[in-house]
Amino acid sequence: MSSTHVQTTFDYLIAFKRFSGFESDFVHVTHNASLEFDFDGYDIVFHSYCARLCFDGYVSDSYRKKLSAFTGVKILAVQDEYDQTDTLKAAIKDLGFDIVLTCVPQDSLEYVYPRSEFPGVTFITVFTGYVPETLMAELPAAKPLASRPIFIGYRGRDIGGRYGRLGFDKFEIGRRMKELCDARGIATDIAMDEASRIYGTAWFDFIGNCRAMLGSESGSNVFDFDGSIEARFKEMTAANGGVPPSYADFLPTVVDRDGEIEMGQISPRVFECAMMRTPMVLFKGRYSDAIVPDRHYIRLEKDFSNIDEVLERLNDLPALEAMTQRAFDHLVGSGRFTYQAFYEGVAGAIGERLAQKPQRSSGQEALPMLPTVPIYRFGRIEEPATPVPLGSKDFLLRVEAADAAVYRSEVHRLMEEFDRLRSIFQSEIERLLGRFAAAFDRVIRFAEIEISPFFSLSDCEMPRLLTEYEAEIASASQQREIARAAFGAALSTGIEDTGLEALRHMWQREKDGYLHLIEWIRRLNESYDTDRLNMERAFRKRVFELEAMVLPGLNPKQRLSMRLMLLKMRLWAMGGHVLRRAASSPTARRLFVAIPGLKSLARRVACRTGLPT
Repeated sequence: MSSTHVQTTFDYLIAFKRFSGFESDFVHVTHNASLEFDFDGYDIVFHSYCARLCFDGYVSDSYRKKLSAFTGVKILAVQDEYDQTDTLKAAIKDLGFDIVLTCVPQDSLEYVYPRSEFPGVTFITVFTGYVPETLMAELPAAKPLASRPIFIGYRGRDIGGRYGRLGFDKFEIGRRMKELCDARGIATDIAMDEASRIYGTAWFDFIGNCRAMLGSESGSNVFDFDGSIEARFKEMTAANGGVPPSYADFLPTVVDRDGEIEMGQISPRVFECAMMRTPMVLFKGRYSDAIVPDRHYIRLEKDFSNIDEVLERLNDLPALEAMTQRAFDHLVGSGRFTYQAFYEGVAGAIGERLAQKPQRSSGQEALPMLPTVPIYRFGRIEEPATPVPLGSKDFLLRVEAADAAVYRSEVHRLMEEFDRLRSIFQSEIERLLGRFAAAFDRVIRFAEIEISPFFSLSDCEMPRLLTEYEAEIASASQQREIARAAFGAALSTGIEDTGLEALRHMWQREKDGYLHLIEWIRRLNESYDTDRLNMERAFRKRVFELEAMVLPGLNPKQRLSMRLMLLKMRLWAMGGHVLRRAASSPTARRLFVAIPGLKSLARRVACRTGLPT
C-alpha cells in the first residue's frame, strides 16, 4: 500500500486481475495489518514484492498465520532479493510458496535458491516491470524531440556502496553527466536527492519533456545472505558521524561478492522511455538481453570515455527519432514485454499447480461474506478485501491509526502507574503522620499535657489534586471514546478524507491524554514532596512550641529528659531518620527511585520524559 503511488508497482499488482480471468481482491498486509477473514474462498494468493518478507516484522503476523493455513496455490513475487536473503528463503519455506517470481537469472538460481533447499518450488525469472497497456492508452502523444525543453533528464539516488557497482552506477551516471555537461555549458535536469523524485503521471510528463534520458542496469550483485554486509555498512556509517561510506570506502567489503553473480536487469524506466519515445543514454550492460546498444539506446561507457560522441549523437535528431521508433516497435509495439505477456509467461505454471490442489466440494457450505470496508475495533483496523489496491492516503491513515493505538496503550499504562504511585504516596503520608503523632504522644504522656493535632490529611495537597484528577480523567476518557466511535463510523464510509479527518481528531485526543497523564504524574510527585515537606515543617514548628511551653514547668531531671526527647525529634524532623527508614524499607525505597523515562513510541512517534521522584 505504501508503494502504490509508484506507477510500476500499481501496474504490477493489477496485472493478475486484468489478465488471469480470476475474480481478484487485494488486501493490505504490512505494518501490523489485522486480517479477520480467511483465504478459504480463494484459489490463489499472490504475494506482491512490495510486502517484503526479508524484513522481520514488516509483514504482519495476522496475515502470515492466514497464509500458512491456506491450502491453495501460493505465488510470491520478489525483488531486491539481495537484502537479508536467508530471511527471505526461510519465509518461502515457512509459508509454503509454490511459485516464486524472481529476478535471478535461471542459470544463477543455484547460487541463491539451491534446488536441494527448495525441491517443490517453481522459480520463474521475470522482469521488475513491464509495459502497462492501460496507461499506454491514456498517455498523450509524444512531443517531437526538437520541441522538448530538457536536453538530458535523470532522477536517481545515492545509496552509497552497500549494493556494489550496480547500485553505485545509479548515482554515478547522473553525477558525472551533470558535471561534464555543466563544464560544457549544456543545461540538464539531473537530480539524485529524495526531494526531487517524481511520481505518478507527472513522471511520464517529465520523460516526455526530455530529449534524452539517462539510465543504468537495475539490481545488485551483492547478496547479503545473513545481514552481515548491512551490519558492516551501519557500523561504518555510525563511525563516520552518520555519513554512509562511499562506494570507494565500502568496496573492500563487497568486491568479492560483487563478482559472484550477474544480476543486471532491464529497468521499468526503459519501457517508460520507449512508451514516451524518449531516446535512452545507458551505461554499457546486459539489460536482461532485451535491448541492443546503438539499435535501441545510445551506449555510454562507464568511464565516460565516449562522452563527446554521445553528446554529438544527441544533436542528430533524425537518427534519434529512428532509434526511438525501433525501441518502441521492439519493446511496446511487439507486445512481447506487456503485462499480458508477463502473465501468459507464468500462467502455465499456475495452471499446473491448481490442478495439483484439492478441489472444493460442490456441496460445501457457502463461504462467509468478506469485509469490503475497514472496521475499527478494539483499537485496530480490520482490513477489508478491496477490488483495487489501496493508495497512499489509506496507508497514511493506517500508520496514524497505529500511532494512535500506541498512545492509547500508553495512556492505560500511565493510568496504572498513577494509581500505583498514588497508593504508595498515600500509604507513606499516613505512615509519617502516624509516626509523628506517636512521637507527640510520648511527649504528652511525659509532660501530662494536651495539645491539638499539628497536621492532618485535610492539610495535604494530594487529596485536592486527586479530586481534580478523577474529574479530568473521566471527562477525557469520555472524549476519547467519542473520538474513537467517530473514527470507526467515518472509516466504514470508505471516504478517504472523512476518515483521515476523524482519525487526526482521534489521534490528537489520544496524544493529549498521553501528555496530560505525564503531567499528572509529575504533579502527583510534586504534591507528595510538598505534603511531606509541609508535614516536617509543621512537626518542627510544634517541637519548638513544645520546648517553650513545657520546659519551664519541669524539674531539672525532667527538663534533661525532655530536652533529649525533643532533640531526637528535631533531628528526626531534619530528615536523617526518615531517609534511613526509607532506605531500609523495600516499599519506601521505591519513593526515591525516578519513574522510568518513557522511551520512543512506534514508527513516527518519539517522546521522552524524566519524571522527578
